[in-house]
Amino acid sequence: MTIALGLIVAGGTSAAMAQVVVNQQALQQLSGKPPPPPVARPRYHPIIRHPAPRRAVVHPVIAPPRLPLPPPPPPVIAAAPPPRPIQPRALTLMFPHVDVALPATQAKALDAFIATKFDKAAHFVVQATAPGVANDPSVARRMALNRGLAVRAVLRHAGVKSDHIIVQALGDPPGLVPDHVTLTEIP
Repeated sequence: MTIALGLIVAGGTSAAMAQVVVNQQALQQLSGKPPPPPVARPRYHPIIRHPAPRRAVVHPVIAPPRLPLPPPPPPVIAAAPPPRPIQPRALTLMFPHVDVALPATQAKALDAFIATKFDKAAHFVVQATAPGVANDPSVARRMALNRGLAVRAVLRHAGVKSDHIIVQALGDPPGLVPDHVTLTEIP
């Protein structure tokens, strides 16, 4: 037996609900009547079914069809080694002690250097030295510059662009032999 009670709150729109559950067995015990005898239920015996024995079926093993092998990969050809960098060519021209003009023997060596094939895009570095005066280093630099410009003029006459020629007047640097011009072709 279940009793449901409903309460409506006055002046409000919400309703409150409550549910009461009654225990019948507890009420019978309180009434003094003896409880009815328990109902005897038959004992449960599980039914066990054994499946009929089955004989194993042997299926022949069929090998999967042989697939053709993929063709062998093409041989790997090693990349050619990169070309060796072209080494710069160099020529050293000797000058007399106080002369800024290119001597005839050195002019022939310079002509032979230019006559060999040179790249039109190559750059030339002209490093010139000259002896100096102990108390005035500018004398050596000016003389070295004039020697470098003399070599530059021969290069320009041979067809080398002026912006491809770099002249460095080293003067009388310590550790270097003065009176020479080193011409280096940089590819």
